[in-house]
Amino acid sequence: MPREFKTIICPTDFSETSFHALEYGFRFAQDSKATLIVVHVIHVPAGDLLGRDAHMLNFAEAEKQVLDRLREVQMKQLKGYQKCDLIAVLGDPAEEIIGLARSRRADLIISATHGRSGLSHLVMGSVAEKIIRHAPCPVFVVRAGVE
Repeated sequence: MPREFKTIICPTDFSETSFHALEYGFRFAQDSKATLIVVHVIHVPAGDLLGRDAHMLNFAEAEKQVLDRLREVQMKQLKGYQKCDLIAVLGDPAEEIIGLARSRRADLIISATHGRSGLSHLVMGSVAEKIIRHAPCPVFVVRAGVE
């Protein structure tokens, strides 16, 4: 029996691959009339605290920029979908997404993967893999380049 989704989490790093996963999240949310939580985790080593003019941002500035981008995503990719929560947090992406899934009692996480392989995968692991291993709910993973 298909499951009814009330809360779906869809992380984005603003890449085309994450937007492709967001399309799935949007369709699932519309079909279930679910709340879609779109989250971007500000990850300091990835340079998220570096402003467009190359000056360092404090968290409040970075959060504002991320929320502005998430609002654009809501209007363009999600066609203004009203049952949408936009969240920007600072931390480790996998840990923050898993924590959010627990605290919001998510029914589903839809995440993209870049298909990392080889040594970097063995040493670091992927965010999607960590989410799959520790999420309190089902995880739907969308591979890069899959239509």
